[in-house]
Amino acid sequence: MRHKETKPADLQAICIVSLVCAVLFAGIAVTVLSESVLLPGGDERMRGLPVLLVASLILLMLFCDRLCVVSIRSHEQTVALVAMACAVLLSVCAGVAASCVEPCAQPIAAAVFLSSSCVCLNMSLMTVCIDQPVLNGVISACFAVSLLLLLASTGTLMCSLDVRLLAGLVLAAAICCLQMLPNIVVHVPDRYLVQWRAYMTRRWTVRGGIPEEARVLTQVDIREDMQTFQARYATGFVLCLALLVLPYAALVAFCDFHRMYDAVGFLVLTAALFLFLTLKPRRSGRPFERYCMRLSAVMVMAMACVRAWGFMTTENMRLFGVCAIGLIGVLLVYAIPVQKGGFHSLVLSRAGDALCFLSMMVTPVAAFFAAGALQYIRGL
Repeated sequence: MRHKETKPADLQAICIVSLVCAVLFAGIAVTVLSESVLLPGGDERMRGLPVLLVASLILLMLFCDRLCVVSIRSHEQTVALVAMACAVLLSVCAGVAASCVEPCAQPIAAAVFLSSSCVCLNMSLMTVCIDQPVLNGVISACFAVSLLLLLASTGTLMCSLDVRLLAGLVLAAAICCLQMLPNIVVHVPDRYLVQWRAYMTRRWTVRGGIPEEARVLTQVDIREDMQTFQARYATGFVLCLALLVLPYAALVAFCDFHRMYDAVGFLVLTAALFLFLTLKPRRSGRPFERYCMRLSAVMVMAMACVRAWGFMTTENMRLFGVCAIGLIGVLLVYAIPVQKGGFHSLVLSRAGDALCFLSMMVTPVAAFFAAGALQYIRGL
């Protein structure tokens, strides 16, 4: 009986599925551990378990790094990208697990600090080991975001600030970076400027030929740089979107709705964030970006409705909440194919642009109030 030979494509699929499953199990283990240790009434006997989990996650992270390097050398870019993403996620899980080793007064800020530290160290290591345009773009974006998170969480821990302030700061920075992402990512390399100066200052006549070092740049010259820019943009988009949803979830959980300014700020933040994530996809030409932003808009509204569920006392208001969630979901699902080419009316298109820009400008101010920054300033 003959055995079928395994094709390289099948091996790649098996490798990708194995990496994704490992990350899922690591995320579940870290979540269960955090709930068991950090929540009130947690088991103190599990304090020694995070050390073993952190060591296992670090080994898995190093394995993913090694697999990424090997895949790049064998020209398997898909496996290398998946291995890099898994290494970043495992670094985050290792940081969260490390924050459970010892009790801390600010466990969430400590988890952000340790996770961003692990990602920074991992990206620093991979910068030395990898020299490929696409992976370099991913590494640089992850390193920049993790470094900013590291600085923000360090300031939060050193000044003993509330975790809501950290969440509000990250959310405000994320929406501004998402709006300005093309300007942040794309830049003109210095060698282009040197080449252009040489082209403009070198004079030649009909008698002599054009020097090779003084020529117009072609698509072949900028191919690697464009690959780096595109990878950096895609990675930055995913990270900014994640840093919009996760801090908003923290504000949903920890916002003090008994204070008027905090409650009003949270409501304005929810409306502005929902409008931005719903209208911003009109300007995007990539289906992946449109679907991700609209899915994030659904998640934002769902978290807000779930948080408001506890304030509903009558059955009529509960029914109203269920109907509102259903109506919003139906409208967004319908808007996915309809808004592919934007609004067909010029007036509606300009109104959508104005609302999108206004919501982007209002979001940092609303996050300032929802995070309780006004009460913190008053207490200084």
